[in-house]
Amino acid sequence: MTSGAGRTASPNTAVRAVALGGGLMTMFVGLGLCWILAAPDGPSATAVPNVVALGAAVLIVGLGALPTLGLDPTARMIGLAGAVWFVAVAVAAWMRTADQTGRSPAEVGIGDFGDTLSAGAPELVTLLASAAVVVAAGLHLTGRVEPPPAAYGILAAIGVLATAITGHAGGHAIGPVLVGAHALGAAWWCGTLAAMVLVVRGRRGWASALPEFSSRALWAVAVIAATGVISGLLETGLGDLVDTGYGRILLAKTAGLVLLIGLGVYGRQRWVPAVTRHRLSENTSLRLALVELVVMGAVLGLAVGLSGTAP
Repeated sequence: MTSGAGRTASPNTAVRAVALGGGLMTMFVGLGLCWILAAPDGPSATAVPNVVALGAAVLIVGLGALPTLGLDPTARMIGLAGAVWFVAVAVAAWMRTADQTGRSPAEVGIGDFGDTLSAGAPELVTLLASAAVVVAAGLHLTGRVEPPPAAYGILAAIGVLATAITGHAGGHAIGPVLVGAHALGAAWWCGTLAAMVLVVRGRRGWASALPEFSSRALWAVAVIAATGVISGLLETGLGDLVDTGYGRILLAKTAGLVLLIGLGVYGRQRWVPAVTRHRLSENTSLRLALVELVVMGAVLGLAVGLSGTAP
């Protein structure tokens, strides 16, 4: 795997770090907002490592999707994200075991931890998927194998899907399908933009990748919006949107999605044409991506909190 076009241009490392760091920070802001909106109820403490796990998994989904935009991530980049994902999921599973056994995390034994995973916990799937990402990336770095980037993206998508459908998919048969499609669409949209921030280099790189991403994002946004509205109405009635913590979080998440759609419209009308004509510098494109990633992070944080809040 190699990086994107235009690599000779200034890497703007600081802007990239701020963009990804800002996205992660606003995920925690979104989660904190969940505790405020759903007080005294709301997600448990396991939501904290779950935020990190989701952020890493979403990034791997995006990195795996880069070849469709004519870009390739590095195995080192994927392996690092996979390691963060694995550790965060392990911490979340350990904390959930402590909660289920009524012990402190320090008192939980390996046997208790194994019992939680063997009982069909969604963390088992994500642990296996994240471990597979780390092992495959490690083997790639040693030159023994060269998995296609899509393989990593599929493993991360499996983890995202397993976590999503075990949340509040509702009592309706179509609930898991809606929630799964919603989660995968969001993972591709947010993860691919984050991956582009890491990989794309120079004006030429953005001029090549951004229009392709924008055209595909239309379909992702359509799926996210449609499945989000339908699953939200199935999960809670209109009268409960303000009167319950779950409903208030859902409203906040919907508001964030509307803002993201507005930014997407702006991007298609202003950002994409300017980039295509090479009128924007790499730094400017990174800053515009930063704005979207910050909002995306908040929405993803709200999504983690929503999945851990009872309707």
